[in-house]
Amino acid sequence: MRFRYSPLATAVLVVTAVVLLTGHCLAHWYNLGPSKDEWGLKYEGEVEPGNGDKLNVRFTISGQGRLKPIHSVFVMAFSNPDRTGVQLVKTPINMKPAENGKLTGQVEVSKEFANRAVIRVFTETVDGKSQMAGKMAGARYYDIPLTKFIKTPPLADSSPSRSSAATPSKSKVTK
Repeated sequence: MRFRYSPLATAVLVVTAVVLLTGHCLAHWYNLGPSKDEWGLKYEGEVEPGNGDKLNVRFTISGQGRLKPIHSVFVMAFSNPDRTGVQLVKTPINMKPAENGKLTGQVEVSKEFANRAVIRVFTETVDGKSQMAGKMAGARYYDIPLTKFIKTPPLADSSPSRSSAATPSKSKVTK
């Protein structure tokens, strides 16, 4: 016995399957915004000149605070200063366990994005509560401006070309 679906029934079935599956595939990320204590996150950042037009960014998390456990960390830059618009850079920082339970990672990014880049820390849990259920279900992120870790050289030491993304001197910032 041969069983056939009409072309219309097949098309409706395919469209329904696609619509239902896309609801489960889309990621929703929400900005945590500012906090008095930076969500209890304890971190260190270091920016050094790299090869050519690159910067080496080293990031260490010594305490995950209210965002424990950290899901992932990226260096990101957008076309607009308010972190909207076209995403120009999205580079993951592979965080590896280090001494005393710290997480550390390093990545290279282009100097041209130094002034608009952020280190974006993603989590699915805030204050020990999962953020993956309910009306606002989705992971959360906290942005740390990369400029926070860049020490600009004094004007007397700067070169004649005054680029906004000049080669930074080696700098280290601890929070």
